[in-house]
Amino acid sequence: MQSERVWRQFTLMDLVMERMRVDPLVATRKCGGTAMADARNTCLGCSFHRECREWLECGGDLAGLAEFCPNAGFFRECRLNL
Repeated sequence: MQSERVWRQFTLMDLVMERMRVDPLVATRKCGGTAMADARNTCLGCSFHRECREWLECGGDLAGLAEFCPNAGFFRECRLNL
C-alpha cells in the first residue's frame, strides 16, 4: 500500500537523522520549515531506499551517505555541534 511505503520512507529518514546526529530543532527551523518539508519529499521519492537501509545496517558514516543520498547536505548542515 502507498501509506505503508510513505511510513517506511519516513522511518528511514528518521533513522538516518538520528545516526547523523541531526539537531531536530535546526532541521525543522531551517528556511522556516521548508527545508525539512523538501527533505521529506525528497526522501519519499528517493529510489535509493535499499542503499539507505544497507548503510544504516552497516553503521555508515557521512561520507558513505553522501555517495547516494540526495539529502546528505541537509543532514550535514543540521548536525548537532557536540
